[in-house]
Amino acid sequence: MSRTLSRSSHGVAAVFSVALAACVAMPAFAESPTAPASSSDNGSVWWSELVSAHPDKARDFYASVIGWTPKIVSADDNSRPPAPGESEYTLFNANGSEQAGLTKYEGKPNDPRPGWVTYIQVGDVDAAVSEAIKKGGRVLKAPSDVDDVGRLAIIEDPDGNPLGLYAPEPKQAADADDANH
Repeated sequence: MSRTLSRSSHGVAAVFSVALAACVAMPAFAESPTAPASSSDNGSVWWSELVSAHPDKARDFYASVIGWTPKIVSADDNSRPPAPGESEYTLFNANGSEQAGLTKYEGKPNDPRPGWVTYIQVGDVDAAVSEAIKKGGRVLKAPSDVDDVGRLAIIEDPDGNPLGLYAPEPKQAADADDANH
């Protein structure tokens, strides 16, 4: 399933710290689109992430209401706790596996507003972004490559709902195809 694709050696925190916290710093439409993703996972939810203005309250809420165990990690490297002054990211765990993430809302231009952002796997992020624009959507974060993960973008649909788009790196797509056969 697509969930296994999201767990790279650097983990999801590095993905989302880059994808959300640095939205403004991302280059506009990078020039090297990745190969199409495994078609069997296209259209699947890849990851869900909460963007919150109050991460401490959100951690407590989801731990109490849903039973998730929050793990605060470095936004740059989720294999360790954040160093003093370093950006943090929260991984929500249940039954020994990562279920969702939490990042702090910084209020920067083009940041998704507080709320849940769902990332959906597509075959070609750049083509999906182009189609979204044609259909009345807008780009919050232009497509960009994240090492050891894949290609990401964040768009809004015509009603203003944020949506993440994801395509794995070509190696990950090939691994997923091998696993599905």
